Amino acid sequence: MNLWHLEVFREVMLTNSVTRAARNLGRTQPAVSASISGLEDDIGYELFERRGGRLHPVPEAHFLLAEAQQILDRISTLERSMRDASGAEAGSIRIASMPVLAEFFVPRLIARFARANETSSFSLISQSSELIYERIASQQYDVGLAEQREPSELINSTPIEANCVCALPADDPLAEQRMVTTADLDGRPCATFLPDHFIARQLREAFAAGGHHFNPRFELQNGASQHILVAENLAYAVFSPLSAWIYRMTEPKDEAIKFVQLEPALRYRFAVLTPAHRTLSRLAQAFVKELHQELLTVLGEMEVGSEVGK
Repeated sequence: MNLWHLEVFREVMLTNSVTRAARNLGRTQPAVSASISGLEDDIGYELFERRGGRLHPVPEAHFLLAEAQQILDRISTLERSMRDASGAEAGSIRIASMPVLAEFFVPRLIARFARANETSSFSLISQSSELIYERIASQQYDVGLAEQREPSELINSTPIEANCVCALPADDPLAEQRMVTTADLDGRPCATFLPDHFIARQLREAFAAGGHHFNPRFELQNGASQHILVAENLAYAVFSPLSAWIYRMTEPKDEAIKFVQLEPALRYRFAVLTPAHRTLSRLAQAFVKELHQELLTVLGEMEVGSEVGK
């Protein structure tokens, strides 16, 4: 189908008049009528009944209107995205981050970078990893931080892996150990992620492999929500070392939680993402480099194994 024909059709449907549609579109009435006829030729039947000099849409026309609206909206969004991507300012850095890093880690890094680069400006959004991959693939953002997904030719991805940590109430006897196992945690209430999250899935698999009972009493969307339940001695939790680091930094005087290693080790996989088909400004490149180094420093402070994918 011709996109222009769809746009003309939408205008006729919304105004209920060929004359008003022609005026809104800046075209002549015969040109609008010809576009409607061309669309009807494309699909093989008439979309309007002509009665008394007026057009009356058939039932199929209402279905086509809904579909055409979605198509034209998507085209409009694509045009806007392409304009935004091509008009990026060299001093502006646009960041898309998963929530665990968006509230403290990234703003902390932005503050440090901004002090050293007075002309820089920043835009930061917090979204799910799936949406971040879409943002970077559209070339709209300079850098993304997301849990690993399938690779894309539209994205440059630098993967980072680290062992998850086990959070225990400080007065729990297990907190004195260097490492805990699924046998130690057999049947104990756990504060974990929603069932489809990859950490929750890994926990279920690890407990099942050891023949132990996994008891997800609390299922929450993020690690920060789990901190409170552990501190209140209601559960243990297993989450990324990034989440543990943020807890230590934001609650430096709170000694209610201790972090120990978990056996078998569960891997937390995330990535630094940049657009593959848009060259970053030198300022953005410097920020991405500093961001990557800061992530490795944080993982080193948590004393967990980490490795950078090549």
